[in-house]
Parts: sequence; C-alpha cells; structure tokens
Amino acid sequence: MHTRFTPLAGALLGLCISLVNCPAMAADSAPGATQALGLNIPAGSLDAVLGNLGQQAGVMLGIDAAVSAGKHSEGLVGHFTLEQALARLLTPLGLQAVPDGNGYRVIVMPVGSDTLQLGTTEISGQGMGEMTENSHSYTTGAVSVGSKTPTSLRYTPQSVSVVSRQMIDDTAVTELEDALRYAPGVIVSKTGASTYDFYSRGFNIDSIQIDGAAPMALSSNATSFYSMRLFNMVEFDHVEVLHGAGALFGGVGDPGGVINVVRKRALPNYQLKFEAAAGTWDNYRSMLDVTGPLNDSGTLRGRLVTAYTDRQYAIDNMSTEKPTVYGVAEWDVTPDTTLTLGGMFESVHSGNYAGLPRYSDGSDIGLPRHTSLSQKWAYSDVKSQELFTKLDHYFDNGWKANISYTNTHDSGTALSAVTTGALNPTTLTGPVRNGSYNRYWTSQNLFDTNLSGSFDAFGHEHELVVGGDWQQVSSEWKGSGVLSNTKAAVNVFDPQPWDPNPISYATPRVYSPNDQTQYGLYSRLTLQVADPMKVIVGGRLSRYHFEQTYKNAGVVQSTIDMREPTRLVPYGGVIYDLSDTWSAYASYSKIFKPQQSYLKGPITSGSVVDPMVGKTYEVGLKGEHFGGRLNTGIAVFYTKRDGGAVLDPSYPEESALWGGSCCYLNQGEVISKGVELQTSGELAKGWNLMASYVYNNNRNKTENVALSTITPKHEAKLWTTYNLPGRFEDWTVGGGVTLQSATYVSGSAYPYLSDGTLGKTSVPFDYTQAGYAVYDAMVKYQVTPHWSVSVNGNNLFDKVYYRTVSSSSNGNFYGDPRNFMLTVRGEY
Repeated sequence: MHTRFTPLAGALLGLCISLVNCPAMAADSAPGATQALGLNIPAGSLDAVLGNLGQQAGVMLGIDAAVSAGKHSEGLVGHFTLEQALARLLTPLGLQAVPDGNGYRVIVMPVGSDTLQLGTTEISGQGMGEMTENSHSYTTGAVSVGSKTPTSLRYTPQSVSVVSRQMIDDTAVTELEDALRYAPGVIVSKTGASTYDFYSRGFNIDSIQIDGAAPMALSSNATSFYSMRLFNMVEFDHVEVLHGAGALFGGVGDPGGVINVVRKRALPNYQLKFEAAAGTWDNYRSMLDVTGPLNDSGTLRGRLVTAYTDRQYAIDNMSTEKPTVYGVAEWDVTPDTTLTLGGMFESVHSGNYAGLPRYSDGSDIGLPRHTSLSQKWAYSDVKSQELFTKLDHYFDNGWKANISYTNTHDSGTALSAVTTGALNPTTLTGPVRNGSYNRYWTSQNLFDTNLSGSFDAFGHEHELVVGGDWQQVSSEWKGSGVLSNTKAAVNVFDPQPWDPNPISYATPRVYSPNDQTQYGLYSRLTLQVADPMKVIVGGRLSRYHFEQTYKNAGVVQSTIDMREPTRLVPYGGVIYDLSDTWSAYASYSKIFKPQQSYLKGPITSGSVVDPMVGKTYEVGLKGEHFGGRLNTGIAVFYTKRDGGAVLDPSYPEESALWGGSCCYLNQGEVISKGVELQTSGELAKGWNLMASYVYNNNRNKTENVALSTITPKHEAKLWTTYNLPGRFEDWTVGGGVTLQSATYVSGSAYPYLSDGTLGKTSVPFDYTQAGYAVYDAMVKYQVTPHWSVSVNGNNLFDKVYYRTVSSSSNGNFYGDPRNFMLTVRGEY
C-alpha cells in the first residue's frame, strides 16, 4: 500500500529522526531487505514508482505529498534488495527511506547525512544522464552512453568504463584529459600546450557526447576542425567511455569508442560545495558550487558553479589563467514535464608549446624536463561558451519523450613560438625558430530527440528507443601571420629569448567554409525472449555532408564538397543471465567513417576517397556484485576496418592543404583485437577500487606494421582508496599505478638546413619509449563533518619518461615530474 502524509506530519517525522539519530535502514525489517527481488518498475512519477515498488516488494511505503510533488523516476529493472532499490530510486532526488513500523517513510535527506548510500553506491538521474554525485562510489548502476536511456552496465553488451565524481575528487583531476587517464584502455596523447588526442583499441576517438545526446566533433588529428575547447570537470558529474564501435548513437567515426560526459544537475535539496587547492609549480585553483530549490514547492531548481585556475607548469614559459562559470535550472512545468536550461562560459589564457625535437635518427637528446623551447610572449587565448536546453515528458504508461539542443561556440587567437626540426647528431644543427599568428572559431549545433519505454508482448516486457539526431559544425581558420627572426637556428641546449617584432597580423591562409553536417534516425529494440535472455537489435540511418574551401592570398587552392548517401549501420547484441550476479553477452557493430581529408587524384578533382567501413565483434562476461556496489567485466574484441586511405602511386605525394592531401586510394585494411578486464566499485565498506588490464594487438595489414604504435600492447591501471576504521575513521588513504609496455614511432622528417630552408631529402627516424610505471597516492583527513583536507602526490618516484612520442622534429612531451596538490573542501 502506498500512503501519503501531510507536510506537517513529514516535518515532525524528520525532526523526530534527527533528534534520535535513527539509522537509515533496518536491514532485516522488511521482505527483500537482504534477499534480491526481481523488479520491473517502469519510469513515471515518484508516487507511481514507489507504489509499484511497494506492491512488488510487499512492503508499505509512505511519502509526504509535498515531498513527492513534481518528482519523477527512471524506474528500475533487475534483481535488487529492497535497500538497493530504495537507494537507486531516492538518492538522486535528495530523499531517503527510514523505518516506520513494518514499512518505510520517505523524507528529504538531511545535509551531511551518514546514510547517503543506503546500501548501494549508485545514483540514477533524470533525463539522459546518470548522476554519481554524493554516491561516494567508483561505479554506477546505469549509463546512458550506447543506449540513450539509463541502462545498467551489466545489460549494456559492450565494454563500458565510468570515471565517477568520487574518483574525480579523490584524484584531484580538473580536465577531461586527466580524468580519461584513469579510464581502462584509453590513451591520452598530448598534441600541444592544451590539446589532446584520445585513442582506444588503437583507434582515434573523434566524437564526444554530452548527456548521451547528439555527438560533438572533437578537434583532433582525425578531423578537419580547429578547436581548443577544454572540458572542465567542474561542469560535469562523471565520464562514461564506450569501448568499440558506437555508430548506432555516436554517428560516424572510428571504432575506438565514444566518450560521454554527463553534466551536473540542479538538485532538489540545498547543497553548497567549496574547494581551494594549491600545488607544485604555483598551481592554484578554487571552486564554488551551489544548488537547491528556487521556490517553496521545489518545482524550480537551480545550480551555479564558478571556478578559477591560475597555474604554472613544470616546463618553462608556460602558464594558464582560466575562469569558468556553469549554470543550470530545472523547471517542473507540470507534474509530468520538466524543462532544463543551462549554459557555460570559459576563458583560457595560456602559453604556447609544441613539444621537443629529437636527434634526426630518433634517439633522445636528453634535454631537461623543464625545457620548453617556446617564448614568454607566445600565447593562446580561447573563449568557449555553451547553451543547452532539454525537455523531458513522462506519459501515463511509463513512456518518456526527450528533446535536447546544445549550441557550443569557441574561438581562439594564438601567437605561437615553436622550435621545429630534428637535431643532426654530428653537426648539432637542424632546429629552427618558427612562429605565426592565427585565429579560428568553431560553432556546433546538436539536436537530439527520442521516445523510450517498455511494452508487453508474448508474456514478457520489452524495451524500445526510437529517435533522431542532427549535428551541424561550422568552422573557420585564418592564419600564417609572419613573425620576424623565424627560421633562425636554435641551440636546443641553451635556447635564448628572441624578439618576434615586427609581427604581421595578416592571415592569408583561410579555411572557410569548413563545415560538416550529419543527421540520422536510430532505433534500439531490447527483446526479453526468455527469462534469462535479452536480444538487442538496432540500426541507424545516417547522412553526411562535408564542405571545405582553402584559399591562400585570396586564391582558391582546393575545394571539397562531399555528400554521403543514406547508409544503414546495423547493431545487434545478446545478453544471457548466468546467475543473479553474472551475465554473458555478445555484440556486433558496423563501422562507417568518411575520409574527408584524403583526396583522390588528380589534385584538381576535389573528390575524396570513399568512407572506411568495417565491423566489430565482442563477447564477454559482466558481473554486478554486492547489490551493484561492485561491477566487473571481461571483454574479448575483434575489429576489422577496410578501405582506409593509402597513397596512390600513380601520382606524386603532394600536400594540398593542412586539412587534406593528395592523392589516395581505398586499399587500407587494419585489424585490432584484444582483451579488456576491469572492475570498479566498493570491495568492502570504505574500500573503493578501479582496476583494469588491457591487451591490444592492432595491425595495418596493408603495410604489415602496427596501426597505432603509441598504443601499448599491455596496459594496467589501478587506483584505490580506503577509509580507515575505528579511531582513524576520519582518515582516508589511497594510491594507484599506471603501467604500460613499450611504445614506439617511426617515419621520416625533412630536416632544416643551416640557412633555415627545408631540405629536399627526408631522414628516417625510429625510436622507442620503454615501458614504465607511474605511482600516485592520496591522503585525506575529515576535519569536521563539513570540511576535509587532502593531499595528492603524483609520480611519487619521479619517473622520467615521455608521455607522448611523435616526430623527430617536435611533438615529444615529457610526463610531469613528481608533484603535489593540497585541496581543502567544504560541503553544506
């Protein structure tokens, strides 16, 4: 039975509980308290969901009408104890269940309550994304990447990793690239002072989702867009990574995977968080985060986050200043409809740096780690803004409609000072000064709408998602302003300052238009064909258009206008429950990726090669242990990609533009196969863990070489924390290690001659970064229930290594030396 109480009764109950310090749950006081129940609760209003839970669990649940007003839940499907079910449904809404006779009453969660977890560590959220905030967990029970709707990790038939809010805080990371360093199998390759490429399974990840919506194009070596957008983690709750092909919901792209960042939401209960941090090399940052109801009824909620970073780095002539503001508001227009509005603004002023060169044969010069070969006057100014809106509507039958729109705009100006050119081991000459002035802007419009729900047929309940998305990217780049004293020789062992004046701010090289549009219709049907088995079938109909014109001094050098006809990208999967804990799965994904940067011959044709196609097979086991507090997974994958662009021997190799070159054929075939093992969550009370091991063997069959030589064959990552018991319960200690096998690069580079001109004969290079291990640690002290102090130490043994290896000319970046960060946090 589901009863409702007056606001006065609810207030008195809450006062009583606070006075007597009642425990959050009486573990064995109700049916299903310790035994798993088979639950199938559709999404809907909180009243309806709790009523459904009460009927299926055979327990009385009471809630104040004012507490439940305007609140919705995603429902719950699977095997859970009553404690776990209540926690999953109530915690994201700022509510908790307390014992009341033979049943439970639902109240607003007190600030600083010790009962946030209620026997589980997973928080579900409204809309496309899942929330992990305040869960104190390294895992979550549901993700939206790869499904569009909250789906448990166990019932997602692909390998998925989560970097939760708790882990982000424990490791003191602030940017997306730092968070992804802890994700299993993800390689973060530094390409500039503030730019990165991400790789998984040997392939580039070139798109990202926000709240599981339409994909956003990343600026990387694999795309034709110029953007230095940073994803500041103060805006986001957590990060999800889908490993493998994600074209069903991720659009066109390589089979490396899809990154989904989930925004922080406005919470129904008041919360204030403050952070101040100081670290090695004058690294300072602060953050203020406030959220809560904006009216008495709680139908209007808001959140505002402000952050500021002012820091130096381990290398010379590098610094960053970065103010950030993020805001979001949610309005329950009706009991069944919620409107979300939000935005972000960030301004970044930083130095400019392009990495170190090596000897022309690839051997290490051995420069000190603080060497930058840049100049103090070099800078990069980037402004990023984001506006988004989302509408969620719940129907009486449990179905849900979602419409979301996001616009991002970032622009930048850079005055660069880099040193390029390999060092001749005999003459010790080769590196020269290089500098330029350029500016860019990139705007993206992302629209996504879908309908999801469940239906009964043939004695079972099935799930369906249907929808469509649209991505439109416009970009313009202008550059090659001229600085004086460029092409002058540089002594890399004793680099000296140089004056860039006079500076020509003319930008004769222009890429405009530089646009991409893709849109598609998608569907995903989950059939419960038998009690232990689900079959998933899906597909995406996609269209793609790319347009680019390159001009130099007003003269058109190249024009590309390519359109891909409608293509069907299928998807399929099978999940079989082996027990209440373990499931086996298999999945199949198709690959479709345009190659807009590779032109067919002759160079005047303006035609690009056909898209790459392929397929990914994956089988594995997934376990959900301790009621969802710990998730484990084992995946075996095999990917074959055909039609990659290779040089056409009928034409001379000729660069047409920075975003494309000529001339190429579709003949490349690559294979990637391997094993992924991962576990994340709570091993025991107070003991959190995220651990993984990945083996990847990728091969370019056309050239009989490795596809991605910067992807190690073996990689293991571990991070764990433990809240000490007893008299030391205010202390939490943690630590971790990243181990990887050797990586290498090989190729050829054109050397600079003594007169500063580029030589005509390339010099081959080949070198290896040996395998290495980097150890980190953390100590945290809970000073009061509201304040804590923590210290993070990174690279504790001061390992000297290159985190990124590239050409012999430049682009080689050391890993950071040993460093520390002190963080003070307050929460009310």
